[in-house]
Amino acid sequence: MMEKKMKRLSLKSFLIGATALMAVATAATPVANAQEDYIERWKAFAKETGLPEHKAWADMLDNDETRKLEKEWKDFRGYTASSLIEDADIPGELKPGLIITKDNLASMPWLSDYLPKFWIDRLNSEWMGVKGIRIVPTNHYYMQKALLDATKKLGKDPFTINEKGELVDRDGKNGVLTKSGLPFLTPKNGDELNWLFNAHGVGTEDLWFNPVLMTGCSSSNKVERSYTGNIWWRKMAGRVGKTPLGNVPGYEGVTEAGSLLLTSPRDVRGLAGVRLRYADADKDDNFRIFIPTLRRTRTLTGTNGQDPIAPSLELTWDEWRSQWTKTDKRKFKYTMVKEGFVLAAPEVGAAYDPYRPDEAHCALTGIVDMELRPVWVYDIDDLTNSYQYSKKRIWVDKELYYTQWMEMYDRRGNLWRTWDDSRWWQPTTGRAMWRSLIIPNLISQRHTILSMSSDWEKVDQMDNSLFDVDKLRDKR
Repeated sequence: MMEKKMKRLSLKSFLIGATALMAVATAATPVANAQEDYIERWKAFAKETGLPEHKAWADMLDNDETRKLEKEWKDFRGYTASSLIEDADIPGELKPGLIITKDNLASMPWLSDYLPKFWIDRLNSEWMGVKGIRIVPTNHYYMQKALLDATKKLGKDPFTINEKGELVDRDGKNGVLTKSGLPFLTPKNGDELNWLFNAHGVGTEDLWFNPVLMTGCSSSNKVERSYTGNIWWRKMAGRVGKTPLGNVPGYEGVTEAGSLLLTSPRDVRGLAGVRLRYADADKDDNFRIFIPTLRRTRTLTGTNGQDPIAPSLELTWDEWRSQWTKTDKRKFKYTMVKEGFVLAAPEVGAAYDPYRPDEAHCALTGIVDMELRPVWVYDIDDLTNSYQYSKKRIWVDKELYYTQWMEMYDRRGNLWRTWDDSRWWQPTTGRAMWRSLIIPNLISQRHTILSMSSDWEKVDQMDNSLFDVDKLRDKR
């Protein structure tokens, strides 16, 4: 008993000095140099591993801009990921530097409380098998300064949720269209958590993958089919960080838009898809696809959003940002399940890919990096008995308000697909896009791996023609 207690105390000493957890959205008295501790841990960790990618990430964190922005978000929230870990009863062995392998797995019976079963199974599997899972220091994540300022201006209890599941402001109008900022920073139920997750969007107000590589893989880790293309995304309402500010002219009622243009292979080159999401729960998305082989544009329905984007891929149109099914309480039930912690890939895409896939992007080459993250967990249950998934379970990060892990269940209640990604997050700005994504099909033992090159230069040159399918198809 004494040995176990000493291990827990050792973890606490390693992570951060004791911090009192205070109410969100009120200023908290920060622990001295708390914003420096996680950076210093990363620097020490990188020195210990000697890996250049770890040093590159530690160097990205080690600057005054990062420290300043991290502190502003910490003071506003009243906590950091480190302080939540410090306040929890975490096993002493679960600390940076630990490498989990098939040989030491049995010595950690508590591991299933933190590491998803999919990843535990990879240690003893030929399908997407790995040699080990390395625990790296926990980062402190946050979003843009402009979004923080907008959230502060909202004041106390700015929103409610109506019977359709829409976000409603104090004037009774659709809050997605009238207000900016993050809602429900201390979510009390699944409906509130779902809207906090939705408010994260894609982590920035404009997104550009140039290119994105989407690879469909077999159970033997071989390429079945690979696609390249571009993906764009734009927040159309409540913009605060980049012009056009507010709501984008010409897209009245639209909250966000996504588009895709495939550039290879040859038989699908030129396929273009655009989806506009309306704030009104009764108004279907404007979802259109140009099919080059038919030389025609098709209008799709919400049902088509359940289809894979292309043959051999596990990625459907409804998983463009992990969960992009339209919020509607008449069709789905949103239930808070629990709070806790999960081991997930760190958002270190600006420095390296923590999954370390092979050149074909179908197998993992050895060690996968993961960090311990504080999360809320909620379920989205289908009430129509017609959606592809009977349930989605989503682990939402308590700092970034985005998915750290997601499970999708078929109509019989079997785990069908999972979602795990690593973001290309910028410590100095709080903006994020993506670096990599893994979607396994647990039933067929096939999987899809996406590798994204986030274009931080061209993204600032985006225009609305990218969200007009008739104009987008001409860019091929």
